[in-house]
Amino acid sequence: MLDRPTKTMATSAFGQTLQYITTIKLEELERQRDACTKYVQQTIEQASAHPDPIKRARVLVRGIDNWKGLGSLVSAEVNLTTYKQWLHQAQNDPSITPSQVEIWANKLEKELKQAVTRYDYAKLFGDLLGEWLKSGDSLAVSQEPSEASSTEESAHVKGMRKERSVQQDRIQELIFEAKHMDVIAIEEYLEDLFSEPDALIELTKLRTRLDRFGTGLLRQQVYTHEMDALIKSLLSRDLLSPEKTATLKSFLGNSVIIEEVTSVLNMQLASLDQWEWPEEGVKLEMRRHLSGKYRAYMDNEIIQALLFQYIGMTWSAEFKDAFRDIALSRAWKVETPVLSREKLKRRKEFLDEDSSSDTNGFASRGWGGGRGTAPTSSARANTRHLPNTIEANRHQLQLDQFFMTQLPKTMQAETPYDEEPVPGEQPNQGANAQQVLLRLVSTEAHLKQALHGSCTIMRADLEWFGPSLPHDSILTVLKFFGMPVEWLTFIQKWLNARLRFDDKKGVSTRLRGVPIAHSLSVLCGEAVLFAMDFAVNQRAGGLYVYRIYDDFWFYTHNAKLCADAWREMTRYAALVGITFNMKKTGGVCVGADLELSLPKGVVGWGFLSFDSGKGRFVVDQGSVDTHIAELRRQLSSAKSVFGFVNALNKARTFYLEFFRRNFAQPAYCFGLVHIDEVISTFARILKEVFAETNGSVVLKVQQLIETRFCIKDIPAGWCFLPISKGGLEIVNPIVSLMTVRDHLRHAKPETNFITLMNNDKYNYETAKEAWLSGQGEGKSDTFMSFEEYVLGRETRLASWGEEWSSLQNVADAWETDEDWNNALYQEEIVEEFGSLKIVDSALIPVGMLSAFKSAKIAWDS
Repeated sequence: MLDRPTKTMATSAFGQTLQYITTIKLEELERQRDACTKYVQQTIEQASAHPDPIKRARVLVRGIDNWKGLGSLVSAEVNLTTYKQWLHQAQNDPSITPSQVEIWANKLEKELKQAVTRYDYAKLFGDLLGEWLKSGDSLAVSQEPSEASSTEESAHVKGMRKERSVQQDRIQELIFEAKHMDVIAIEEYLEDLFSEPDALIELTKLRTRLDRFGTGLLRQQVYTHEMDALIKSLLSRDLLSPEKTATLKSFLGNSVIIEEVTSVLNMQLASLDQWEWPEEGVKLEMRRHLSGKYRAYMDNEIIQALLFQYIGMTWSAEFKDAFRDIALSRAWKVETPVLSREKLKRRKEFLDEDSSSDTNGFASRGWGGGRGTAPTSSARANTRHLPNTIEANRHQLQLDQFFMTQLPKTMQAETPYDEEPVPGEQPNQGANAQQVLLRLVSTEAHLKQALHGSCTIMRADLEWFGPSLPHDSILTVLKFFGMPVEWLTFIQKWLNARLRFDDKKGVSTRLRGVPIAHSLSVLCGEAVLFAMDFAVNQRAGGLYVYRIYDDFWFYTHNAKLCADAWREMTRYAALVGITFNMKKTGGVCVGADLELSLPKGVVGWGFLSFDSGKGRFVVDQGSVDTHIAELRRQLSSAKSVFGFVNALNKARTFYLEFFRRNFAQPAYCFGLVHIDEVISTFARILKEVFAETNGSVVLKVQQLIETRFCIKDIPAGWCFLPISKGGLEIVNPIVSLMTVRDHLRHAKPETNFITLMNNDKYNYETAKEAWLSGQGEGKSDTFMSFEEYVLGRETRLASWGEEWSSLQNVADAWETDEDWNNALYQEEIVEEFGSLKIVDSALIPVGMLSAFKSAKIAWDS
């Protein structure tokens, strides 16, 4: 997301300190550079005055040895002691020819010249840092553009402001106008949904549990040792303004402040029934995300935000665990048919299969405790999924990756949805789940096609879900599940926030929707949508909805189940007052026509869409085109070389990583064709973004540096070497893909399950022969049929489970990007600098390096 305006790093106290340190280091670097240049020049001149190659070489060795400045004048590969020994030998051994000694002397002279070059590039590196600090690219956050220098930029700025105004007006229409729902109808629907005996038992347990928890929470205190996790979890949500974020970070490690904040939080919790929003209201601010969509953030006070975070995270963890108990109970149904007790006995007799339940407990506690087609109690009790089978692995994946994804298990900080995790943060489960989901859908499509000839895939998305969620629906659902009345009262007050936009006068009360980035908002949304998940499970034959907040995916070979699921989802959505975004909702069918009652549409995520004709995900080139234009414009607004590199590299708002993440990670289920398609797409992106250099970022950087610093012929490898070694560390996404491509060169996922089907025939005959030879048990006269044998493909045969899981594995890189670049550019770099380490770390402002690598740039909104 794009953040709020603030001072540049250069004008902030932190930035001034870093710049002061950097200035001192760069002044010393310049002094050392001048000294080195003169010293090397004098040493070479003195050596050249001697016609005797041995004397010449000795002058060079002595000069290198006597250097008193920073760093070494030769690369680490050069051992001066060895050269001294060789020269002593040459003085006394006639077999050492003058031409051999000349080679040594030339090598040493070249090392000295390379030392000067290394100092030159250390100086360049310092100049780049200085340019970055002064340019404004080092902003900790971005700014809304004011005046544009070109007609194109001016038009863009006007367009952005218009879009912001349009979206702000739409948000105001939603959140300040109540949408009253038929509460009785919602209650009746939920009562009917949980009316079956097993479901009613679980509902009773849930209500008792939540009532007891809520009562206890009112008497609970926050302890100082919990504050570190609470603060970090709040910081990870990117809710606060930059100024308040900096203030909150300063609390960490300050025991006095922590104790005071803890005391205030406990005071507020103890008088929660008296809590109210401030009369002057809370300011709402529009922030633009990378998608181009603006969202309204509340500018909460720090203590207020900590209170909401504590309540939201605590309740969320309890709800997640309680809902999980339902999913693990006999009330939860499964789509995959389970084998009867009689069939399990026959498999034990003929195949010596274990007839007990799997070690994950699915059979005894759900995830198969219920059947998809109105099973009897006896049938539910007979569920058996052996470990490592498709069904066992599938259920474990559902539970670990896709069940109530947005609700936290603990107070631990989680990285924002579109960023990479840093130490101390756990990866964003939603972002990771999207990657897992793409691999799962791809694998399941191959499986369903092989076993049943077709696969229907549906993807649905809710429109303006957070801002449009009716308060009646939230409170009705929470009440139905058993939240105590005291907490319902607080939630209602919290929902009815007093708000004011930063560019509007007057205070208005929120009458609909939940605020963005609040843990309490996630709780409200997940509670409402859990009922939809359960409704599909109960009314669509145990079909599982893979949901990541308001993004729904489901698939099956049985198109009728998809139709049943979609019908139930639309029915529930209408009851609770939410709407599907039909531009992002639709279905495809591989191997057959799409069921008529299902909406046609694009099934995809990021820059991928599912092609029913090809039976796989393909790159959506149209979506790529939109972002190419944006990337080109954003790069053109960078005012420094480092700003340009940061804009090119960084995750979140910086595009190459954004592109790479949205193409999905290379995996065996996608095959070689996917990674080659992504590589060719990246080539097209680079050629269009850097059209003037035919796609070469190297030539672009060379042009920038030549124009700004009058330095020509920058080595290509310098652009890609790590910053710690004096390079620019530009990320080349094609290199990252090339390091894994070799592992996928034989991947043909569309044939894997067909191969297994052929193997089943051989395995069946082998088992039959073994039984006929007397290895089996039981009293049957004839061996089971092949048709009966293959009934266990998804629930009993581990070979199928292993193949299903292995197809979803991400392809490993056989070497790092750095190793690849080292090998690719080693000859050039070593020839120019003497080694792959261009700049001695003692010569680089290390503090600024860290700031550069972690900084957000001044991204042009």
